[in-house]
Amino acid sequence: MENSKSMNFSSLTHSHITKLKDAFQTIDEDGDGVISQQDLNKILCSLGKQLPDSQLQAMLQGPNCGSEDGVTFPRFLSLMSATLGDLPEESEIAKCLKTLSDKGDLQLPLVELIARLKEAGFQNPEKDFARILSEFSTENHINNEKVFKGDQFLNTFSE
Repeated sequence: MENSKSMNFSSLTHSHITKLKDAFQTIDEDGDGVISQQDLNKILCSLGKQLPDSQLQAMLQGPNCGSEDGVTFPRFLSLMSATLGDLPEESEIAKCLKTLSDKGDLQLPLVELIARLKEAGFQNPEKDFARILSEFSTENHINNEKVFKGDQFLNTFSE
C-alpha cells in the first residue's frame, strides 16, 4: 500500500487518538461503530447546520471517505490524521499568542489579533473566525477594550 499522508498514523499522538475516539463515539450516536448518514445529520443539526441528504451522502461516500454504510473508526482516523497533520501544535499556537501579547501572556487585544490575521493573509478574519473570536473574547472593564482569551482557547485543545 502506498504511504499516503492520510494513512500516516505515526504523526498522531496517543492524546490525538483518544480525542478522535471520543469525537467518533459522539458522532456515532447509535454506537454501531459506523458514522452513518443519520448520525452525521444528527450531529450537524445539534450544531445548527442542516444539509440536504444528497450533500450528507456525498460527505460519507466521497473519495477516500467510507462505504455505502458510512465511515468506520479506522477510516475516520485516516481522514482526520491528514487534517491534524496540517494543524499547528498547541505549543506553537501558545508561542504565537505570547509573541503578539504586550505582556507575553496569552491574552491580547482583539483588534490586534484581527490586524495580525489580516497581515497573515486572511481577507475577513472577523467573519472567518467569528465563532472563535466571540466565544473566547471578553470586554476588559478597565479600558472597555475586547480581549481575546488565548488561555481559554488553548484549553479547548487539551480538553
